[in-house]
Amino acid sequence: MKTAALVLAADYSAGFVGSKYLSPLRDSSLIETVVAEAHRWPVDDVLVVLGADADLILQDADFGDAIIVVDLEQGGGDAAALRVGIDTLYRLDEHDTAVLIHADQPGSLPEEVDRLLDQHRSGHKPAVVPKYRYSRGHPVVVGQMIWPRLISMDGTTGFDQVLATHPDWVDEVWFDRLPPRRISVPTDIEDHLDIR
Repeated sequence: MKTAALVLAADYSAGFVGSKYLSPLRDSSLIETVVAEAHRWPVDDVLVVLGADADLILQDADFGDAIIVVDLEQGGGDAAALRVGIDTLYRLDEHDTAVLIHADQPGSLPEEVDRLLDQHRSGHKPAVVPKYRYSRGHPVVVGQMIWPRLISMDGTTGFDQVLATHPDWVDEVWFDRLPPRRISVPTDIEDHLDIR
């Protein structure tokens, strides 16, 4: 069975002119940067779930050979996008592991994803999360065993909350750096450029 990177682009772009995900980040857009990073991870496929800004993003972004799906709820947030992504993996019937990342969170390194996947393969728990110094972060590795629970989440529940309520499901891998930051407001783009 294969491993898929699941890139979730579900948030609205409040405070941005146009789509947040199309904001320029060096030589590319934010979402193209994150998808390109996912293509460099040790995964077999990259699947991108688009939400409220899907039409704009599809017009302007290049995702290479990533699989693109659209969350038709367009407002259900991370839970809805994750349901769509996991449902797509079920229908493809080729994958047993997913690596979840937000499309507004650049900076995840291939070697770190490799360590997370190694822990998932060698451990006995269905989820592996990175712990960056003092707090958990993303990307998160989830095995097929807990996909039914993730696909049943309602609109108010994020997958971080599901994992927090089931600590027996989770292994941690520690990294000695601060976590990759999510881009939430326009000034986060400038901050990200300053710290890179």
